[in-house]
Amino acid sequence: MKIFFVDSFTNKPFKGNPAGVCFVEEDITDEKMQNIAKEVGFSETAFIRKGNSDNEYGIRYFSPKKEIPLCGHATLASAKIIFETTSTNQILFITGENVHLPIKKSEGKIVMEFPVYDTNPLSVPDSMLAALGISQVTKTAYSPKNKIILIEIDNPDVLAALKPDFTALVNSYQNINGVLVTAPSTTEEYDFHYRYFWPWAGTNEDP
Repeated sequence: MKIFFVDSFTNKPFKGNPAGVCFVEEDITDEKMQNIAKEVGFSETAFIRKGNSDNEYGIRYFSPKKEIPLCGHATLASAKIIFETTSTNQILFITGENVHLPIKKSEGKIVMEFPVYDTNPLSVPDSMLAALGISQVTKTAYSPKNKIILIEIDNPDVLAALKPDFTALVNSYQNINGVLVTAPSTTEEYDFHYRYFWPWAGTNEDP
């Protein structure tokens, strides 16, 4: 098995969001994939298996704790390696839940098409806000497909300064994968900022 370490969303070594990318040539058990992901230790490790056609690949994602249905930066990392090691300009990833992810290389960039998931209104308990260190929110919602709570606040500086109490955070809510906290950007360089905390299913915070 070939294993690559890839830093997504950056052009500098040891920056960005790291992912493990494992190319599987024969069937291995879920337990073995989980153990590999745990040993790699990144927030996500992707396992890639060649499909029936030249540009088709199966892809599954594991955090150090469990299998994850979908992961953006690990998909990007996987596409990067495939584009660098093959002559293809298009990829179709098929996830463990049979979600089709078309990827293409265009003008030196990687273009990914991802599904859009619905959210429902949700009242976030005060105990969760206290654990995160948030005093005021703009909007809150829940993505049932991903089991992720979304919290919008109005200040990216407050977002950057958050220092959650992760023990209290885990105890504040059950049966979710994580909490994403976001704020609109105050500069033209970015549209928004976000941080993803998921001690329930992965690491304390996604890099």
